[in-house]
Amino acid sequence: RFYGVALLTIFFLSSCLKQSIPDAMLGVKNSGGQGKVTATLSYKINGNVVNISVDDADNQGVNYTLGCSLYPGYYNLSGIGNSGEISFSFYTDSLAVGNYKYLGTYGDMFFIDYFNTPEYVHAPSDSMSFTITSYSNGHISGSFSGALTPLLDPNNNIYGDPGSVLITDGTFKNVPVFY
Repeated sequence: RFYGVALLTIFFLSSCLKQSIPDAMLGVKNSGGQGKVTATLSYKINGNVVNISVDDADNQGVNYTLGCSLYPGYYNLSGIGNSGEISFSFYTDSLAVGNYKYLGTYGDMFFIDYFNTPEYVHAPSDSMSFTITSYSNGHISGSFSGALTPLLDPNNNIYGDPGSVLITDGTFKNVPVFY
């Protein structure tokens, strides 16, 4: 009888938790009663619109479509869509609201693959800038823009015209940060 009452008490109290015990152990986020959070990222690449959207962004699993992951010394925001992928590294160990910029003078860095053409910060005049305007409940939102150089022949390191790939009207909203 004692064990039955103890078992019922444990079951009742655990059902009151905002997050299940297995989810808490696996690090699965709870949206605080808001339901599923939709994450979006969009931009124009030389005027062509790219959109990435993920319903229930907090529960994408290990191989996520849109998210920001912590690595030693930096965070990496990445998204994969029908036209390719985007990647931006925030070189900080403490992600916060503010502007993060990567300049061409820092060295070559991949940022976007658009229909199998990799786009890099390569030339001194190239740059990519992300601004985090909101970091709340484990999600970031903001804007971005840049000027990139296409890598035309990866086997021979042949680049196209410097700064010929313009990234404009970039926005991201409710992108989950995975720790």
